[in-house]
Amino acid sequence: MGGTAAARSSWAAQQRKTGQVQMVSGELDLTGLRRVYGRPGSRLFYTLVCRNARHWGWTEPGQSKWRCWQAQRRLEGVLGRKLSLPAGSRVLDAGCGAGVVARQLASRFGLRVTGVDVLDFHVREARRLSARAALEERTSFSWGDYHDLEFPDGSFDGVYSMETLVHAYDPERALAEFHRVLRPGGRLVLLGPVGAPPEEISPEGHAVLDPFMDAMVFPGAKRYDSRSLSVLLARAGFRVEEALDATARYRPTSDALYAYFRLPYALLRLFGPAEKWLNLRSVVEMYQVREYVSWFVHTAVKP
Repeated sequence: MGGTAAARSSWAAQQRKTGQVQMVSGELDLTGLRRVYGRPGSRLFYTLVCRNARHWGWTEPGQSKWRCWQAQRRLEGVLGRKLSLPAGSRVLDAGCGAGVVARQLASRFGLRVTGVDVLDFHVREARRLSARAALEERTSFSWGDYHDLEFPDGSFDGVYSMETLVHAYDPERALAEFHRVLRPGGRLVLLGPVGAPPEEISPEGHAVLDPFMDAMVFPGAKRYDSRSLSVLLARAGFRVEEALDATARYRPTSDALYAYFRLPYALLRLFGPAEKWLNLRSVVEMYQVREYVSWFVHTAVKP
C-alpha cells in the first residue's frame, strides 16, 4: 500500500472533518486488519464475549478464572497503576479499538485519554460509546497510525499500548514515535504477548505459530521477542523501569476461554475454515502452543 507522509497528513485532515473517508496508511496492512477485526464473527465475539474490549485479563491467586470481564477490568487497573500519573494527565492510547481501556482510565484514574486507531469503525464505535458514557470531555478518538502520529513533540504525559504493538509493521519506528510525543519524564506502558526467541521454538510450534501470526496480522510479534523488547525500548531512548513477566496472571484467562470455546470452535469448523473465526482460533489453537508465548508488562520513562 503506497502513500507518502503528505498524503497521510491530507487524509488525517479530511478524517477530522468528515470521520468517514477511504483510508491510506503507508505500509499498514489495512485489508488484513479489517479482516481480523471487521468480520461479522469477530465483531460478534468482541461485542458479546468481551463487552467491546480487545484485550486479555489479569487474575491474582485465589481469584476465579471464570469471570473474564472482571479480569479485564483488573488488567486495566494494572495499566493505570503502572502509568502512575496524576488526574488530568494527558495520555495517548496507541491502537484504541472501541475505547474500552481509555474510558476506564478516564473514569477510574481521572486521566484525559486520546485514542488513535487505523480502523474507521473502531473510531466511530469508540466515539459512540464514550458519548453514551458521558466521557466525551475526558476521551477523544481519531484515525491515526502510531508509526506516524499527528501530534507535536512532548504532547503527552503518558503513552500505552494495550496488546497492539504486535500489529506494528515497524516496532522500532512506533517506539520512536511514542518517545517523541512524550514529554521529558513521561511514562510508557506496553502490555501484551511476546513470543519466545525463534530458536527456542520447536518446528511443530513454528508450524502453528507462524501461520497464525500471518492471519492475525502480527508483524511486530516477528520483530521482537521476550528478550529483545527491552533492548528496543532502550534503543528508542527510554529508560526501562520494569519488564514484568506476568504470564501467570494472564494464563487463567487463557484457561477459561479455552474451556469455554474449545467445543464451539470445533463445531464451527465444520461449517467453514478457521479464517472465518480468527478470534476463536486465537483462543483454541494458540492454547496448544502456550509454552512459547509469554505476557509482559513493560514500563519505561522518557528521561
